[in-house]
Amino acid sequence: MAILTVASFKGGPGKTTLCQVIAACCAKDELKIAVIDADPTKAMSTWHAETYEGRPFECFAETSERAIADLAISLDERCDLVVIDTAGFGNLAGAVAMTVADNILVPLTAGAADLNQAEETIKQAKGLAAAARRKIEVRAVMNRLSLNTKLTRHAIRELQEAGIPTLQSSISHRTAFGELSYSGMLPAKGAAAEEVEAFIAELKQIGWVPHKSLHASREQGL
Repeated sequence: MAILTVASFKGGPGKTTLCQVIAACCAKDELKIAVIDADPTKAMSTWHAETYEGRPFECFAETSERAIADLAISLDERCDLVVIDTAGFGNLAGAVAMTVADNILVPLTAGAADLNQAEETIKQAKGLAAAARRKIEVRAVMNRLSLNTKLTRHAIRELQEAGIPTLQSSISHRTAFGELSYSGMLPAKGAAAEEVEAFIAELKQIGWVPHKSLHASREQGL
């Protein structure tokens, strides 16, 4: 079991979209998953309640820093994965969400401001892990990329030179991902579907997303 927090001090890098993709894919794979929406905008929990059309998963809107840790830990005891969506600015609820996490995913777009904020987010995550005397893995992921542009190539090079651990997979700036917010369905075909598949496969490969449901195995006596 694991808790995955998606965090960034900057609004707009696509945290909620990544949470939607992860949750919907895990539910499709019959994993027992829960999402905590710690963003005051409640975009994730509203999408889950009003728009999402895939296999069911749990989603809780909780912005109180006093309640997030207890909720995450209680959900972790009965779920294969708990995902926490955070606000697009630094706050105490976000700090708690990072401290309770096993892994932290930091999305960023190809811009200088996003790179700077990603570095600051990662620094805080490492500081919180040290203070809590816990090992918390942190990785960046390039999101909303415009492929084959000088800006994108520059951003990737900057990440490498800064020594920021980054996923090999990335999510492009495609219509299918924009439509996800109001279609309620994952991309089913084409380049967008291939990117989602590669993204989830890498999260599984590094152990951040389970390959199969441990809870289902236990319930079946396997």
